[in-house]
Amino acid sequence: MSLQAWVRRTRTPEPAAVEREIAVIEPADLFDFEAQDDPDASPVLCCTGDGAGAAAFGVLWLKRIAGSGRYAAAVSVRGQGNTPAAPGGVEAYVHDVVQAAIAIPRRAVLVGHGRGAAWTALAAARYPADALVLVAPQKLPKSLPKPVGDPRVLLVVSESEAQSKQTQAVTDAYGVAPLTFPGASEDVFKGPGAEGLLDAILSWLNRKD
Repeated sequence: MSLQAWVRRTRTPEPAAVEREIAVIEPADLFDFEAQDDPDASPVLCCTGDGAGAAAFGVLWLKRIAGSGRYAAAVSVRGQGNTPAAPGGVEAYVHDVVQAAIAIPRRAVLVGHGRGAAWTALAAARYPADALVLVAPQKLPKSLPKPVGDPRVLLVVSESEAQSKQTQAVTDAYGVAPLTFPGASEDVFKGPGAEGLLDAILSWLNRKD
């Protein structure tokens, strides 16, 4: 890190504190089917750019992640869900993601959706994520920072975005090929292929290579 970058980082005031909404489902919380906690599986923290915040993941994602044996959490950054609005912009959203990740007992997988993918990508440059999953990313920075600890990275995009300049920029930055899905960005939560897509992401997370 250059001296100029270090000075800029250390002199940037910390965003105003907010009481963040965090939704959590653990395997033991599931009553409609059996799920056992996998102590070797990293927790998962999700973040979306949607105004619903953590609630966007609650119906399908958190329950299915917990069903795979993982601690599943989602954060509402400032201004989303039940987290009060506060100034700070992108820097503050990234701060919220990092603080939510630090509060999880073990190194977490960071999953970002939409604009939340940009925030998690930036958070991964400060927090040593076990893995980084970017789903239908929007408004990514022109220069993506290198993640701390060199985690595995999965890029998930719609078929219509597979050849876009942004997708190409992300694949070049991380050296990965995208996993594609049919439909639009919001379909990852409620579309007919949402469960299959989530299962594909979980299968990738469970790989040991």
